[in-house]
Amino acid sequence: MSIDSRRVARVVVGRGFRAYRCRLFRNVCLIIAILAAASRYECVAQKTPESVDVSIRFVDVLPDANYPELLYWFLTPETLRNEKYSNDVEHLERDSPFTLAFLTPRMGTDVFDPKTHDAISKLVAAAHQHGLKVGLQFPLAGSALQNDRRDGQTTISEAEVTLNAKGEGSAVLSDEMRHGKPVESQLLRVYVFRKTSDGQYAPGSLHDATEKAQADVSVPGVVKVRVLGNSAMAGMAAYIMVENTYNTLDLFSEAFISLLHKRLDQYRDVPLDGTALDEFGYMSIPFPPPGAFRDRFGGKAFAATLERERKLNFADTLLNMRYSPTGHPEVRIRAIDEYWEHLREGPLRIEQEFYRYSRRLFGEQVFAGIHNTFHNHLTNDEAWATGVNWWRIPRQYGQSDEDLSLPLRMGLLVSHPGKIMYDQFYGWDIQRFAAKAMHDALYDARLHYHGYNDTGRWGADLSGEPFLSVINPVERKIRLLNHFDPAAPSLPLLIVFGMPAQLNWFPDNAARNAYDVDGSLDIEGKVQQIWDAGYRCAVVPSDLIDTGALTLSTGNHPIINGHKFSAMAYLYPQYSKASTLAFLDRYARAGGPLMTEGSATRDFVGHDVTRQWATIAAHAQVDRFDLARLGELGISRDALAPDGSMLEDGSSLRTDLASIQKNEPKNFQFNLAGHIYTGSFIGTVALKVDEAGRVEKFACGQCSGLQRDGKTVLRITEPHDLILRKDASGYHMLIQGHEDATTVTLTP
Repeated sequence: MSIDSRRVARVVVGRGFRAYRCRLFRNVCLIIAILAAASRYECVAQKTPESVDVSIRFVDVLPDANYPELLYWFLTPETLRNEKYSNDVEHLERDSPFTLAFLTPRMGTDVFDPKTHDAISKLVAAAHQHGLKVGLQFPLAGSALQNDRRDGQTTISEAEVTLNAKGEGSAVLSDEMRHGKPVESQLLRVYVFRKTSDGQYAPGSLHDATEKAQADVSVPGVVKVRVLGNSAMAGMAAYIMVENTYNTLDLFSEAFISLLHKRLDQYRDVPLDGTALDEFGYMSIPFPPPGAFRDRFGGKAFAATLERERKLNFADTLLNMRYSPTGHPEVRIRAIDEYWEHLREGPLRIEQEFYRYSRRLFGEQVFAGIHNTFHNHLTNDEAWATGVNWWRIPRQYGQSDEDLSLPLRMGLLVSHPGKIMYDQFYGWDIQRFAAKAMHDALYDARLHYHGYNDTGRWGADLSGEPFLSVINPVERKIRLLNHFDPAAPSLPLLIVFGMPAQLNWFPDNAARNAYDVDGSLDIEGKVQQIWDAGYRCAVVPSDLIDTGALTLSTGNHPIINGHKFSAMAYLYPQYSKASTLAFLDRYARAGGPLMTEGSATRDFVGHDVTRQWATIAAHAQVDRFDLARLGELGISRDALAPDGSMLEDGSSLRTDLASIQKNEPKNFQFNLAGHIYTGSFIGTVALKVDEAGRVEKFACGQCSGLQRDGKTVLRITEPHDLILRKDASGYHMLIQGHEDATTVTLTP
């Protein structure tokens, strides 16, 4: 965006000194600037010993700063036909607030077709001419097999039959995933044992009977298995597993890494500003499943990596996930925990390599996108899709999808380097976009708008006047916050939940839900109750302890990426790793404020930890989930709720949608550094002061002034959107509007 050189001035103001403007003086400065062939000029009033420099810059439209305003742009045949994207680019630059558009293929567009590549190359060049950045989503999830079926992802379906007097039995196993049937099926293993109860067998009775079984594959995905034993097996149970290969690459295969490199290499000649894997993970299971989903994922590379890295036999692990010798529950506990942890590494492995290779090709500045939340909940098919790796995938900013709750999104924010996070959102109600954008901005969350040129399948068309007339005024006010560059929200409470407990329901069969995870814990419901009670919090899994991302400061505060928390709640420690229990023990013994929910009798590998957990729980201030006792952790409710929030550097901000849509200023009040700051705003306002109460930075929509303890700090003759910042060289102000007849007085 070009800025009119005549709208740049430097004004010196001091305590009690009123800024002045002189038309003759301004014209002289303009003549000097023109003669010097400069792009802009500065007017400097004579200094006094008490003066403070304030550099004031006027702009017609406030440019974006620090954080891109994200848009999803559907790449359809219509977009590419007759270079329609040229008009789209001009429209985005002229009429919308968006600064980074992610292209996502729709309606059969193949981004790996050479003709599409050439069109995207031209599109990116046109966008860059208009100051618009462009990212590309690479559709790698569910990538088809290349040449070798041995690289395929598999599912393992199962059945249990009781053998007759001859030691014989049969079962028909069928399998189909959300997007189709397998291309190949085969018998994996048959185990025979004397069953003592559900999920248990007599020690010493287990043996592999695969050689005594026959498999008839009528069509892939439908397999009849017959066990042809002998009378010695009469009455025994046979556990049958069939492996089905799908036309989808195994995430652990080197073939997938090779394909990833190949696809990115196709665009190495295009200066992309962002690369994206969207909702990346395994092939989709039936959603919702017909009855209950009881398959498990596998593959040759999947199994080989499990055996190499965990020293566990793949088929035996699958057996042990379902059965254990009587009196040895640790066998089953460990198998379930190890399998889930391994499965979760598959999508993470690809995400990490995609991130690394993208930066190698396009530079360290390339924006990593998008979210890997899929169906956005801990208890549905999310674990089978993405591995619930939301907090660990490599991103500059935490990113999520449309209905993830704020406590969980705050966990994503603190788990990534950036000070804000993005939430992709779509729908048909334009007002919901506006309301969500303003509400989320309170907590450093920004919308990733979905999607430009939507035909209505997912939601509103973001390119139309009805949408932009509502969103543009909102985003203009959020840009003020981007310039303010807020610290992360003040989140005094860190909530950690046990990932193993969430994924491993054993031995409580009643807790086993349709997706084969524990559906009884209601972690999301509990953390939302805490948030709704006014206690601001961030939610992360126990993974972050085990990987070392969550540590303890020298003052015994939980800390993630430099974000320090005052207290911690730990939900469901059952089956925790030794590293998690050691962390909690160290924190609790040192007096760290702690609330616990649930108990632990066994650790990740099944060892008894009853006494260890009892010691931890004994040191906890609150030994059960209890909203009424959260105050005992030394934390308090957010005093600025519901339309304001404190930030972790001591600054504050407020947002208000009604003031924008009614064009009516709203009063604000901040209590900072022992002083009361007041004024009015439209849309957004944020303020940071130093220990003495002097203004360090201030952002305000339609600002008409700022008072400290009733005395004027900032006076402006005409309300404007403005940013005021202080650095080593003095104060700097950016004002959206015309300088004519605008006078500013600052008494910092």
